[in-house]
Amino acid sequence: MTDMFGTLLPIFAIIILGCLIKFLNIMSPRAWEGMENLVYWVLLPSLLIVKLGNAELQEFDFLPMGAALSLATVLTLVILILLRTGFKIKQNSYTSVLQGGIRQNSYIGLAAAGPLYGIGGEALAAIGILAVIPMVNVISVLALMKIKKTKGLGAIVAFKQLIKNPIIIACALGVFANASGFGVPLFINGTLELVSRGALPLGLLAVGAGLSFEGLVRNPILLLGSNFLKLILMPVLTASLCWFFEVDPVASGIAILFAALPSSASSYVMSRQFGGDHGLMAAILTSQVIMAIVTIPLVLLFLT
Repeated sequence: MTDMFGTLLPIFAIIILGCLIKFLNIMSPRAWEGMENLVYWVLLPSLLIVKLGNAELQEFDFLPMGAALSLATVLTLVILILLRTGFKIKQNSYTSVLQGGIRQNSYIGLAAAGPLYGIGGEALAAIGILAVIPMVNVISVLALMKIKKTKGLGAIVAFKQLIKNPIIIACALGVFANASGFGVPLFINGTLELVSRGALPLGLLAVGAGLSFEGLVRNPILLLGSNFLKLILMPVLTASLCWFFEVDPVASGIAILFAALPSSASSYVMSRQFGGDHGLMAAILTSQVIMAIVTIPLVLLFLT
């Protein structure tokens, strides 16, 4: 238990450092925005291409792992739909609860996978991203489009979001390079390897800078409900499905880690863009990161 906390502590320390830098106004809001764009559009995609393109995928039990993650996400979605119907949650608030309940923060997942599970863990983490990000993006966009009651456009907007998503594009390129049998060409690989080294530390700093402590007591039932679904229930569902599909221990550990991650910071951007309750979304994101400091080690301890 102590070793696991010690392994994960540097990750959360960098997040706290990002929050402190933002609080002290060491960087301007525009500088943070530029850094976030750099990580999202260049550094993280470079990392994913390198990890997926050069991984020995045949060594990993990745198909059952992906199936477990995907099915756990679908089951959580079904629970969310039932809760919305039963408690008559407004659509704009529901979209925040939904995104908080099914999306993952890739920066934290990738940063934790290597120290916990080694090089193989990093490759499996990239596969985990590929398994769930397209699905949760489509679900989130379709739910957000209902706020505007724009019939027929939800699927089109969701498709546009997918084809423009640099994370999905990078995963596809990495898998293609791997499947070709040649991997990433040496000169490209060297460049991407160097560029990608800044992805996780800068990404974690950006996560910390994005924390907002205003509104944490607003809609506590919705906030706690979303957090319970994401940080507790989804990992339990994923662990059960990994057991059912007989996923090997390392792949199972990565799947449970990804299921236990706080929601993606891009949830706030999408909520604001499509007219969701972005105040509630910000509160969910902040509270999940804080709670994940404790819940991720506990989940991994008891479920792996």
